[in-house]
Amino acid sequence: MELGNSYHRSVQSILYLLLLGSLVLLLATKGITHEEIVSLQGDMPRYLMNGVYFYDLLKDLPLTHAMAYTYQYYARYPALSLGHHPLLLSVAEVPFYTVLGVSVFSARWAIVFFMLGAVIAWFFLIKTLYDEKIALFSSALFATTPFIVGFSRVVLSEIPTLALILVTAYFFYRFVQTDKSKYAYAFAISFSLSVYAKHLAIFMLPIFLLYLLLTRGVRKLLAKEVILAVILTFLLLLPLIPLTLKFSQTNISWVAQKSLSSRVGLSPILYYPRALWQEQLTLPVLILSLVSLGGSLYRRDKRAILFLLWIGIFYVEITCTGAREARYSIYWIPAFCLFAATSVHLFPYRSWKILLSSLLIFTVAYQTYLAFLSQPEYAEGYESAAQYVTENRKGESILFSADIDSGYFVFFTRKHDPYRDLIVLRADKMLVTSRMDYIVEERITRRDQIYEILRNFGVGYVVMEDKPFKSSPLEWLREEVKTDKFVLRKRIPISSNRSTLQGVTLAIYEYKDYVPPVRGRILTMNIPLMGDSIKIQFDDLFHPP
Repeated sequence: MELGNSYHRSVQSILYLLLLGSLVLLLATKGITHEEIVSLQGDMPRYLMNGVYFYDLLKDLPLTHAMAYTYQYYARYPALSLGHHPLLLSVAEVPFYTVLGVSVFSARWAIVFFMLGAVIAWFFLIKTLYDEKIALFSSALFATTPFIVGFSRVVLSEIPTLALILVTAYFFYRFVQTDKSKYAYAFAISFSLSVYAKHLAIFMLPIFLLYLLLTRGVRKLLAKEVILAVILTFLLLLPLIPLTLKFSQTNISWVAQKSLSSRVGLSPILYYPRALWQEQLTLPVLILSLVSLGGSLYRRDKRAILFLLWIGIFYVEITCTGAREARYSIYWIPAFCLFAATSVHLFPYRSWKILLSSLLIFTVAYQTYLAFLSQPEYAEGYESAAQYVTENRKGESILFSADIDSGYFVFFTRKHDPYRDLIVLRADKMLVTSRMDYIVEERITRRDQIYEILRNFGVGYVVMEDKPFKSSPLEWLREEVKTDKFVLRKRIPISSNRSTLQGVTLAIYEYKDYVPPVRGRILTMNIPLMGDSIKIQFDDLFHPP
């Protein structure tokens, strides 16, 4: 009899997981074959291009000159952000690029993989703490939350980090439950990977340690397995310290400044609760979770302790950083989905359980409807421009000037140039120096210096977002390409649902006076994000690595 019940529960769990997986695939893969579905926030093209770098690195294996290879790669494709952006997602893209080719499509499948992992890990964690019914409801609410679904359709670090945090939470609780050392070491590895996915994951460590202290006491906190797990975590994260200090100086200074500014005022305290109900959760989930959270406190439900700490401590930590973007607190959403799901236990009466279960089913259906209909951000045109200049080659390099795009043209140029013999020069690195959305330095003071750059570096095409630029050198370039020294070869309207790109076109100009690059020239680019500059012998870029 017991064997039969166990088999029935196993089959039921498999069916639940198939249902959840179907929900994830339905929502996360919407538009996955459309290369123009991209985030214009600025980070996504860097993650895409960082992944291509690791893909090419593994093919080329420059074991004796890895640093020179990296600098040359950045000079050829100036859209890398190694160190500034976490590395794990970019490394995870490599198998998908290998099997499916270099594309947004391939990278998005990496995110779908992590999203599936997140839902599966959450289901097993909640099943272990509560039961299969609560695990199903909470996982379905989580998988269909429109805010979560939006991030499952773009190549950013939020979903991979969230997935690894949930895997970490599962191994952590299994260790608390069984005292088996294998779970402690699995916790250390998965937690370290979550930090490599995004530094914010470090905020989960105090939550886990405090939970262990409250539920098992100081003796358990000082147990051999825990100490060894902490040591293993430290060793695994040790390489991240110099990497962050070297290549992410802007992030460090930004967090320090924001943390100081957050010490005063009511606005920082209210920001994330406001984001919770305005952006992150649907109204039914928010109401049910808050009511059920209160019910758990009233009943003194020990199973809720981990998730109460999860919400409370994470809120204090993220508020103290001074960061004000809803995506930074995405990691507490599963806990709210859990409390919404546990609302079925608010009342002991069967009729109430049926009513609340029906309400949860309706909420899942409602969220699925909202998420499926939601329109992801897109920008169509950058790939067409890259495809044109790679198929109609002229010169060794292309000068690209943009105010919105921070790397998609570079990525698509690499996609359509498998032999890697084209060089992309960015105007916001050659004529000026940019740091994210700001121009921090003007590198030329006269219009004729534009032509020195074109001649020195063998530019055959100038591709630009044809819209006014705030920077004088960039605006000079936009005016010069409309003179008789250039020929307009193609104008591509940018189709986008972002207001800043409405009516903007990508213009491709051929430079009539093209000459081969001057030998012996040094290509210099200042990189404010890493607080350094790179100097490359341009001759070294004439052939792929």
